[in-house]
Amino acid sequence: MTPTMPVRVDYELTPLGRSLLDVLAHVKDWAERHMGDIEAARSQHDAMAGV
Repeated sequence: MTPTMPVRVDYELTPLGRSLLDVLAHVKDWAERHMGDIEAARSQHDAMAGV
């Protein structure tokens, strides 16, 4: 904890958590490349569900 007013807490990933960063970057890239497909699938689902 860093002594400040108001109180502030600093967080840091562990080495195990940092080992996920590359994997999560690939998931993020995939999601960004497929955003149009994701939105289309969501719209189709909502239309079928009557949302």
